[in-house]
Amino acid sequence: MGAAGIRDLQRVHPVPNTGFARAYLIEGDEGLMAVDVGSIGCAQDIADYIHHNLSRPVDDLRYITATHFHIDHIGGIGHLLSLSSPRTRVLFHAMIEDYLTGKKKISVIRNWFVSIPSATMVSARYLRRFSHLAVESLAGIPLPGLRGIVRLPFSTDRISYFGDADETDSSLGDFGFGEWNAVRTPGHTEDSLCFYNGRTAELISGDLIVNVSPDGTGEVNRFCWSRERIRASYEYLCGTINPARIYPGHGEVITGDARTLSQVRDVAHERKARSLSN
Repeated sequence: MGAAGIRDLQRVHPVPNTGFARAYLIEGDEGLMAVDVGSIGCAQDIADYIHHNLSRPVDDLRYITATHFHIDHIGGIGHLLSLSSPRTRVLFHAMIEDYLTGKKKISVIRNWFVSIPSATMVSARYLRRFSHLAVESLAGIPLPGLRGIVRLPFSTDRISYFGDADETDSSLGDFGFGEWNAVRTPGHTEDSLCFYNGRTAELISGDLIVNVSPDGTGEVNRFCWSRERIRASYEYLCGTINPARIYPGHGEVITGDARTLSQVRDVAHERKARSLSN
């Protein structure tokens, strides 16, 4: 199937201007799933998009999920739950349960001074209201002294878990999204995930990949818990999937053909290779 045919099957809707992190809606056969609800304003944006752009009731939202447990990707989940049906559930990887029960702390992010200024400037383009700066709790801050704060503003009874530490790929078929796999891609965080649909060739990459240019090919995130692990996760994806569209955690959607993922730059790796060759 050509690129045009694949695009006709598109199941992901990028919700525009949702604040620091990009938010997406996945259309499934039995409803909708929201990905990366980073603020109270973002939650309202998603509800408005469902109603006005998809012409569907917000009650069609079956699940709310996140690519990783950082405040700018989970900070509005509770508010979106309050706007949704009582049947709407939060869908997390099993590793998040370890955070919520205190068995594990979220990983500390390194390279703050290298990546945060540029990432903040890029992400600030999508701020449209003060509520894009409003979060429900301090859960998900990857700093010493704060990374143990994990309390969420909704009951854990609303959460369903999938996968385990030994699985790289987890099908979401049990939740009504059988075309989608959750792929563990540690590096930005220890719990990072991507969501991939092989039939439509769509990849929601979370913060594995960012894209600062409207026509850019994307970049492997330099702001990460482990430089080695994020590189390994990127190489794993290059060897196993062929997305034609990449939906990054920050920045613009990356479009192309089956080579889209291999065209993403790994700037840190390139610099290291140059320094070793000199």
